[in-house]
Amino acid sequence: MAKAAQSTKSLKGSLLLAFGALGVVYGDIGTSPIYAFKESVNAGGTAEENVLGIVSLVFWTITIVVSIKYLVVVLRADNHGEGGVLALFAQLPQRIREARKGTKAAIVFMMLLAAALLFADGLLTPAISVLSATEGLGSINPDLAQYAVPATVIILALLFIFQFRGTGFLGTIFGPVMLLWFATIGILGVLQLVQNPVALIGLNPVYAVEYIARHGWFTLIVMSSVILAVTGAEALYADLGHFGKSPIRIGWFGLVNISLVLCYLGQAALVLREPEMAENPFFGLAPNPAVVIYMVLLSTAATIIASQALITGVASIASQAIQMGLIARMKVVHTNFRHVGQIYVPFVNAIVGVGAIALVIIFETSAALAGAYAFAIAGTMLITTIALFWVAIENWKWKPVFAIPLLSLFLIIDLSFVISTSTKIFKDAWVPLAVGFVVASIMWIWRKGRFLLNEMLANESMTWDKVDKLRKSSKISVTHSVGIYLAAIPSLVPQALEAQIRALKSMPEKIIMVHVVTTEHPYSKEKPLYTELSEYVAKVTIFTGFMERTDIPRALRSKHIKPHFDEKEATYFVASRKFVNPHTGDLNKVEDLIFSAMHRNSESASEYFKLPPGRVITISISME
Repeated sequence: MAKAAQSTKSLKGSLLLAFGALGVVYGDIGTSPIYAFKESVNAGGTAEENVLGIVSLVFWTITIVVSIKYLVVVLRADNHGEGGVLALFAQLPQRIREARKGTKAAIVFMMLLAAALLFADGLLTPAISVLSATEGLGSINPDLAQYAVPATVIILALLFIFQFRGTGFLGTIFGPVMLLWFATIGILGVLQLVQNPVALIGLNPVYAVEYIARHGWFTLIVMSSVILAVTGAEALYADLGHFGKSPIRIGWFGLVNISLVLCYLGQAALVLREPEMAENPFFGLAPNPAVVIYMVLLSTAATIIASQALITGVASIASQAIQMGLIARMKVVHTNFRHVGQIYVPFVNAIVGVGAIALVIIFETSAALAGAYAFAIAGTMLITTIALFWVAIENWKWKPVFAIPLLSLFLIIDLSFVISTSTKIFKDAWVPLAVGFVVASIMWIWRKGRFLLNEMLANESMTWDKVDKLRKSSKISVTHSVGIYLAAIPSLVPQALEAQIRALKSMPEKIIMVHVVTTEHPYSKEKPLYTELSEYVAKVTIFTGFMERTDIPRALRSKHIKPHFDEKEATYFVASRKFVNPHTGDLNKVEDLIFSAMHRNSESASEYFKLPPGRVITISISME
């Protein structure tokens, strides 16, 4: 009886989470019918055999890529409940994650590129989604079409400007609006199928195979538009930690998948009956002008939700990258203390906002943005599949005889999408490629610079034996106080302490080194660890997950540390590095400029680790 009650409660909880996931998880893929089928049929032709072949390609792409690859396989690759490309990166073997040369380093760069392409996706999704919705104004009245771009710019500007307020309010309406959205597009699809049920035979995979056989290499051109039907598939994985596997799967198989398929079939039925409607089949689903107005308003709301989900996702990626040491520290604001995932990164928000608005102004139509959007999606999916192979073999211990055929199927599909979308590189797909390469290169340079910096510190820092000798000599004044020092490498003398000894000729009576360890888990449950290293030196190790923000003072006031010293009576000493360009070095001139600029403009350690302003002494250090 108790088990039955517990099972009912668990099911109820999963259903509530599935409802909440409708907006956050499925906002992107849920709004793809606005433009995906339109772009596909315009590329592939409106003849009956072409329309049936295209809708068959769309259906089986959704089935294989989303229902099988992501919902069944990729969701298994959770990192203690969290998902996303950086969570997948954290699961790769250490020998790969820390590689700096050779094939393993190439895998690292690919993973950074995947994260960077998701950043590019965050630029493109708001632009193409909202623009495709406002283009519906032309369906109401052709004279209104000219207002699509200005309306989109205003909507995006307001969306990004008010990000600092958080998504708490919007989150309360995400679920109901998207439920209405999926119900609407499903019903409209059914109404068209009733009038022309022949479109249903497009579910037969034979039509997809025949289309490929009939058109040969030209199919790749069509596939570059078909992939738009699975935009947002990565969001299913990225938002895993917010909702869990079961709610995401329930939401997909219980509602979203059904509504999307019905909508695509309905558009196919419409185009088969009225080929001239291929210009904008989604808004053509509306039976009368009043419903067109309703669909424009609803689609605008749905695309705003889809955009918000991607904006939050990009902020989450930035936060994870900071914690994993892949980019410089930036200000991260938690907009909801009850939901860790709701964050606002001012710098990233500004870059994404300006970029998205610029894309709308430059490209002017959703059709012009479609190629760029498709390439970003294809690249991320391909890299996810490659990384998944390593995780399946190394972590899951899958036998190659099983893993290779399954993952090869995914790889073939992903490669076909990459090849097909790369045909538009010189037209518009260069945008995400350029953005992705620049962002990935910046992460690579920061990672490389940190490795070199740590090596230099290990080779040139003062030894503890020398500190001990100076302490016992009359050259150094020992103050009656407790000094807390941040230590990137706990075995070395902290730079701030070394500078204090050299410049101020003093040191505190009690030295506390704080070493922050970012674990491979998204959230760490390990308690701070206090270790006595000598009669006057102690080390505190603070463990933090790669999705957490470290609050050092709060950690030092925990019951595990409090008996050893009083944090409120201590003074923090922080080193502020200024890099001097060396004549020779392992970073070339461009890398050195980029690394130095990032380091100079990164958020200070005091602010990032929430150190108390009145008890922090910052010591400037010049170094090569």
